[in-house]
Amino acid sequence: MTSGVPDQLAGRGPQPDASGSGRTPLASWIGRLRQWAGIAPYTLFVAIFLIIPIVANVWTSIRSDGQFSGQPLSQLWQPQYRNAFETSIRLSLVTAIVGGALGLTLSWALATARRPTWLRSVVQSFSAVASQSGGVALAFAFVAAIGTQGLVTRALENSVGLDISNSLKLTNFMGLAVVYLYFQVPLMAILMLPAVEGIRKEWSEAALSLGASKLQYFRHIVTPILIPSVGGALLVLFANSFSAYATAYALTGGSVNLVPVLVGFYISGNVTTNDTLAASLVTGMMVVVVISMVLRSVVLRRTTRWLR
Repeated sequence: MTSGVPDQLAGRGPQPDASGSGRTPLASWIGRLRQWAGIAPYTLFVAIFLIIPIVANVWTSIRSDGQFSGQPLSQLWQPQYRNAFETSIRLSLVTAIVGGALGLTLSWALATARRPTWLRSVVQSFSAVASQSGGVALAFAFVAAIGTQGLVTRALENSVGLDISNSLKLTNFMGLAVVYLYFQVPLMAILMLPAVEGIRKEWSEAALSLGASKLQYFRHIVTPILIPSVGGALLVLFANSFSAYATAYALTGGSVNLVPVLVGFYISGNVTTNDTLAASLVTGMMVVVVISMVLRSVVLRRTTRWLR
């Protein structure tokens, strides 16, 4: 029987919250505060180095003479800047497709090779390092190796009479694409290795036991499984090449009309600076990269089906 006396007067103390967890509202609030405190450093890092710069850049790109204006962004349609976007996109597509094909082949070889055992770890380690290479150091390495007076160029000319400097110039579009492949190929191999390793040997044995040929196995089983991962990895390679700056600038010095190089000119140019136009170019780059990443997230939704 209940006495009708309130719980507080009966000495039962504070009651648990309505969630039924047995915790008081204060304890629940402290628990949630602890959870958010764990990700506070990461949130602060993202805010300082990603969110705030993006907001500041967009703000600069939509203002002219202290007022809101669409004129800075409309300049992107001028032939010079439109050509820069077209060249950057074309370079990114070429290096993504070629690097993707070579990287996929490399990842397949790493996943299927069994001998020698040490080669797999060596190639994986090199791929991890090379995929993050770039900048002035990479440009200098290629100039010293296959430049006009490079060691490999001179060695081939002196030994077999082959002068590759006439057909491969590092200061033009194709030469820059070759340099980009140095980090695009290993990046593709690293991205695709988990997907390739996820293909089970039992699937091949089951398909062959049911009378399927190897071509049918690759066409109807392997290809549908790998296509989403390949598409997502190619989009990463595209964005990686599209945003590269230091390597292109060190090699070409502006002889190839690329958006990142133009941004560098307008921010720290010796002749002229235009922060508003540079911000507009960066905003255009962000739009291209965001579209690539959105497409990648859509493509990868199909990959998760095979991982469940």
